[in-house]
Amino acid sequence: MKMKRISCILLCVAILGLVSARAQEVSPVDFMRYNPYQTKANPATDLPYESVMSLVIGNIGLDIQNTTLRYDNLFEFDAQGRPSTINLRQFASSLIEDNFLGINANVDLFTLYRRLNMKSYITINYGVKVQSDAMLNDGLFKLLAYGNSAFVGENNPAVVSMDLDAKLYQEFAVGYQRNINDKLSLGFRGKVLFGLGDIETDAFNAKLFTDPDSYALRLEERIAVKTSMPKAVYVQDGHLMTNGPFKAYELFRNPGFAVDLAAEYRFNDKFSAVAAVSDLGFIHWGMNNIGMKGQINDVGQFYDNGSFLFEGMDIDQLQRVFSDEWYREQFLDTLQQYFQLDFDHIGAYNTMLNANVMLRGNYDITPCNRFSAQVQGRFLNSGFRPALTLAYCGSFFNNLNVCATYTMMPHSYDNIGFGLSWMIATCNIYLTTNNVIGCFKPLNTSAFNAQVGIVFNLWVPDRRL
Repeated sequence: MKMKRISCILLCVAILGLVSARAQEVSPVDFMRYNPYQTKANPATDLPYESVMSLVIGNIGLDIQNTTLRYDNLFEFDAQGRPSTINLRQFASSLIEDNFLGINANVDLFTLYRRLNMKSYITINYGVKVQSDAMLNDGLFKLLAYGNSAFVGENNPAVVSMDLDAKLYQEFAVGYQRNINDKLSLGFRGKVLFGLGDIETDAFNAKLFTDPDSYALRLEERIAVKTSMPKAVYVQDGHLMTNGPFKAYELFRNPGFAVDLAAEYRFNDKFSAVAAVSDLGFIHWGMNNIGMKGQINDVGQFYDNGSFLFEGMDIDQLQRVFSDEWYREQFLDTLQQYFQLDFDHIGAYNTMLNANVMLRGNYDITPCNRFSAQVQGRFLNSGFRPALTLAYCGSFFNNLNVCATYTMMPHSYDNIGFGLSWMIATCNIYLTTNNVIGCFKPLNTSAFNAQVGIVFNLWVPDRRL
């Protein structure tokens, strides 16, 4: 059947992408030496286990990054603390020029860790991930809050722009760690990827000009989006269509490759340092790629040299728009034709993963108590996102692992994290978050990460930390 306009499609895909998986963001798990999933951040670390295995629920995580979008800034509240009215001007003034939203998560469906000898081990992992980020400028909200009268003149347009990048993919990973000597350890993880879906904006912007004399409105727009979709979605006569279910073989289309690299150096019994890079790779989208383009069409009196020009309506037209239902529908249909969106099949393209770099210093007060300082950054289409983390991790009662963190990120300085891991026989149950406050105020937090899982370990007593 025929699908609705791309605006609805973009919204649905963005929502699905932004809530479906975890990329490697700051998490207390990264510092917990009893947790085998710390190797996600540092594949060079040595684990005190003979083997580890998990199925389906070994590692489930969600990470949200949000620079400035706040629930409290959008509403005014009554005496009981309930939202009473929407305050668009307050909300618009709270935004910065470019507002970032990134939501990542992952589900590891299978993990196997196996020690080869006292110096090395291998890991095998399969999971499903999404890496997604969006950058939205403040122009749309300022236009809604102040109207076009705040944007008068040729050099003062209202500018609305968005940059979206969201990809859903499978990851098969094989890693190898080796202690070169008493001081140096190296780690490598190779990852074969299979892309399931992608949406990426090459351009998504509009400019609204207001003439200072006549207050005529002139709109310029440029929209260019490329996507990779299941074969059930196809293009016919410039429109998106859908027919048939998802095919199993599509799970292995769109191949890619990535690597994680790490080195850990122990200066003495107290001090050590780690350097790592992760998600350094790409996905080749080669099947059922669809492009969408939007521009102003020349279909009548409102077209002017590639832009939409609205100089007003006479009294008769205005009255008919309000009083004549048939005329109003015809008028709106005509307006819609100016902003028609075209779909077409496009060739193959590549997208890079959001690579992450990390430097960490550790100080061991005792073999069971460690302080760490870490700087890391993730490369996104919309820029570079740095973070600084201070962490304490301690082991108590032979089976309890506790971690506390504090993380600073751009526009986010109140991220106090906590992690708890409890080992019952060979079962390791853990729950962590990098923002305890965000658990109680999720709509007003700028960063939130949560991970939970159950893994089964075989303990090696003489390697105990």
